[in-house]
Amino acid sequence: MSEEVGKRKGYKRLSIEELRSFKGCENYTDEEAVEIIDTLEQMTIVLFKLYQKNKKIEDNEKQS
Repeated sequence: MSEEVGKRKGYKRLSIEELRSFKGCENYTDEEAVEIIDTLEQMTIVLFKLYQKNKKIEDNEKQS
């Protein structure tokens, strides 16, 4: 996802430099860092959609 799309959606994408600031991530190549960032972003989207689905189910159960 491009950085421009991220800005429009209200979040900031993790940069290569930010990723490298974490212990154990200092020596990733640019290519490895981009792949990791892409994977983290995809995982975050899946987890957020799962959260939304569960929240909707919980809200429906409370209304019943």
